[in-house]
Amino acid sequence: MEEKRIARSVADSLSRLGEAKRDIASSIDPKGVAHRLNNVSKPSSPSSTLKKAGVALIVVTPDPVTAVPGVALIAASYAAKHNEPAKLDDIAAETRKILRDIQSLSL
Repeated sequence: MEEKRIARSVADSLSRLGEAKRDIASSIDPKGVAHRLNNVSKPSSPSSTLKKAGVALIVVTPDPVTAVPGVALIAASYAAKHNEPAKLDDIAAETRKILRDIQSLSL
């Protein structure tokens, strides 16, 4: 008799869990979540934006007045490459490297 109650309780619990998952899945906007997840996993690079703006200033308006800021933006993009945001792959690789170094120090 006790086993039937336990089995029924487990079945009810699984049923409630399924309903809760369906409610959550229906209330989440997948487009917003995908966009935010993409921003976390592959952050945008400010240096590429600077480079595009510099090229646009040089190519679109080919006069000497806009060429100087265009060249400055391109140079700034190369200087800003060192300050790129960290991607998840970079963080995982660095974590593996640190763990390997710690394990090599073990006595």
